[in-house]
Amino acid sequence: MKRTIVLLLLFLLVFEWSAAQRDSVLVCDVKFKTPKFDNGHAGSGFLLKYKNQIYACTAKHVLFFAKTDAMKTISFGDDLESWSFVSKTDPEIRISAGKLINEDGTETLAMPPNGDWLVFGTHTEVPSGIHLFEIRTNVLKVGERLYFMGYPYGSNHPMKVEGSFKGYTETGNLSLDVPKGTYNGCSGGPVFDDQGQLVGLVSLGYIDQKTDTMVFEPASTEYFKKIIDNSSFRMDNP
Repeated sequence: MKRTIVLLLLFLLVFEWSAAQRDSVLVCDVKFKTPKFDNGHAGSGFLLKYKNQIYACTAKHVLFFAKTDAMKTISFGDDLESWSFVSKTDPEIRISAGKLINEDGTETLAMPPNGDWLVFGTHTEVPSGIHLFEIRTNVLKVGERLYFMGYPYGSNHPMKVEGSFKGYTETGNLSLDVPKGTYNGCSGGPVFDDQGQLVGLVSLGYIDQKTDTMVFEPASTEYFKKIIDNSSFRMDNP
């Protein structure tokens, strides 16, 4: 009887933990004042708590799939109607993006982007079941297991992929050894360690045709910290 109770309690704990983690990754639903530019899945995204503020994050290059013809820089001008981070497990849950923290009308929208983070402030109350990431402070070790999550285009289920840390690229991105695959739609998803601490954001990924190997280089958290810690980017207003 005692064993049954213990197993039941363990089951309930696992169930509660799983339920709490069910929305570690969201999708970007973007609407413009001109509806023909709308995109219901421009990329993946997540929520991040940093210095007692909550930010909604995705990849900067997602703007290539969520822009008007007039947009040439990291700025919406007056074109954007709304940017929402939406739960696919419960589409009624929508986190409205506020101010684009790293908006820059002088930075050309180009590949590769200068620090592949698009960071919004948000004053929306975070619904129950939506995970808040926090940034890892310990140094990564080569060979360490890391994971990324995202929603492939056309899928109602997120993928979670395990890889290992190979080191840093010349540009400061992470380099991960992950299985070959097509991860379109996962851009902007979180990259995290065994403890669920954030280490990066899904950015560059492709199969090198010459070597037939997967190149996967997430953007590190350094750019995010730089723009938030820079006083000119602080979120003082909604």
